[in-house]
Amino acid sequence: MPETKEQSQASERGFASMDPARQRDIARKGGESVPAAKRSFAQNPELAAQAGRKGGASVPAEKRSFSQNHSLASQAGRKGGESVPPEKRSFSQNPQLAAHAGRKGGESVPAEKRSFSQNRVLAAEAGRKGGERRSR
Repeated sequence: MPETKEQSQASERGFASMDPARQRDIARKGGESVPAAKRSFAQNPELAAQAGRKGGASVPAEKRSFSQNHSLASQAGRKGGESVPPEKRSFSQNPQLAAHAGRKGGESVPAEKRSFSQNRVLAAEAGRKGGERRSR
């Protein structure tokens, strides 16, 4: 069958004709070519936050799936949490990790500056004050 004019203009060359994996490969190299020091979001977290807010605001409220569907949001959050290996999960998932971090943090303060461990009267007074606030 002879080629039509439309078929003969189609090209086997160019970015769009590449398979998706090759396109991603090329795109990744472009991002890597910019030094970390010049990546604006890496240097300016506030700029990144502004961009995120701006992007979110550009979607109409009725199309924001998480704001409209809270169970979808919690499902996504659980899925995200499960993707982290157990040894790196938050303290709520790993009490031993929390205890270890607490001990490590406490040890970083010199003994003479640990006010409650050095001054039991101060600790008792703080405890009473905390209890008074909660009972009101």
